[in-house]
Amino acid sequence: MTRISVLLVSAALATVFLPPPQGQGTELARRVASAGDGLVKMTYAPREGICGDGRSFIADATSRPGGFEMWFRDGMSLSGTMNDLQSRCERGPVRLLLVVRDRRVVDVQPFVGPSSAATERSGTDLGTVATAEVSRYLLDLAARASDGIARNAILAASIADSVRIAGQLASIARTTALGDGARGAALRWLVRAADREGDREAPRVLRSIIEDENDRPEVRDRAVRVIGESDDGPAYLRTVYGRLSDQSLRERVVRVIGERGSSADVEWVRSVALDRNERAGIRERAVRVLGETSDSRALRDLYDRLDEAALRERVIRLMADIGDADGRRWLRDIVERRSESASLRERAIRSLAEMGDVAYLRSAYRSVDDEGLRERIIRSVAEAGGNETVEWLRAIVRDTTERSSVRDRAVRLLAESGAATSDLVSLYDTVTDGEVRDRLVNLLAERGDRAARDKLRTIATDDPDEDRRRRALRKLAER
Repeated sequence: MTRISVLLVSAALATVFLPPPQGQGTELARRVASAGDGLVKMTYAPREGICGDGRSFIADATSRPGGFEMWFRDGMSLSGTMNDLQSRCERGPVRLLLVVRDRRVVDVQPFVGPSSAATERSGTDLGTVATAEVSRYLLDLAARASDGIARNAILAASIADSVRIAGQLASIARTTALGDGARGAALRWLVRAADREGDREAPRVLRSIIEDENDRPEVRDRAVRVIGESDDGPAYLRTVYGRLSDQSLRERVVRVIGERGSSADVEWVRSVALDRNERAGIRERAVRVLGETSDSRALRDLYDRLDEAALRERVIRLMADIGDADGRRWLRDIVERRSESASLRERAIRSLAEMGDVAYLRSAYRSVDDEGLRERIIRSVAEAGGNETVEWLRAIVRDTTERSSVRDRAVRLLAESGAATSDLVSLYDTVTDGEVRDRLVNLLAERGDRAARDKLRTIATDDPDEDRRRRALRKLAER
């Protein structure tokens, strides 16, 4: 599945007054109004390619072989190729159920395909209705409704056969008094309807909404996403990008253009990432988009051209996510690059540890020149665990050329890595560094087993350091 988005609502009971018996769709409106409370049912012909299982989903065939776009009763939508769908997706009438309460429509439930328990519930059955009439009725309903009803009503109207609805959808989309959900649903279906009907005027509503700084951000965002799916959408978005002041909308444009993946699209996103006059959040979004669309070589080239440490750090994270051999070698180079900042080298260390490159980190430990980075390597390696890690930490603790603070960090991590109490006792007897010995006293006290208590008693009576003898006594008393 290539894309997941929420298009429908769950069956929440929002309400809308029934359309008045004048204007378009008057006869159907009168028939629904006269049916009274309960379910009002009707059927009509679907467009070519529309199918469903009659109870949980409706699907529309795409131009790709075996491709479908699906809408589910729980509000989810999927796009992609699903070979097993065809056996479950049956061509059949649209079975529309309206839930009426106190002369108000409180739910719109479209189904396609065979009859089922969901569609055979008792109610007033209006029989088969003309697609033109029902689509006008549903869109009039959508223009008056809450978001939940509007979205399902627009879906039901959009799957009707041989109807021209692009103009009505455009009218709903541009009506700022309506909710975001209703306008967003109209936008979502507008381009498809206009393509089928050859209507070149209706899609211009998308551009007018995107460029209207006074319109709501959520609706403008939806318009950007919809127009990005059209063939000329990315070219238009690149043109309008510089005129947009809303940062979240600019980020959406970057994401939508990046998803297209053409060489021109990728190059434009790269220009945004490298633009020093652009806001940091948008540049960071551009880098992330490139990480989803570019290979590791393109990211490495980008890294050297970026001027912000935060952006470079994002590239390091993305390289780790890609995880190929070239990226791994590049991350190792960053660790060893003395001209690079310590924070970025540390990020590379952490990324390599997340990739499981622990053997390299152990081997690189001695050659790293920065003490803080050496401690980061110790922590990262210790988190990986294993017998080789335990032995490596033990060697650091015993190394008299190491700083006390490093050896102290190593002995703490050694204990956390599962070293036996006997190992801690042996280390105490081996090392002479006072700071490390003090740490071992604390660790033995935390263990609290018989071997640890026996060693603490020995320290309390025999250790040549008076302060350490007192420390051991206090620890024993606390137990």
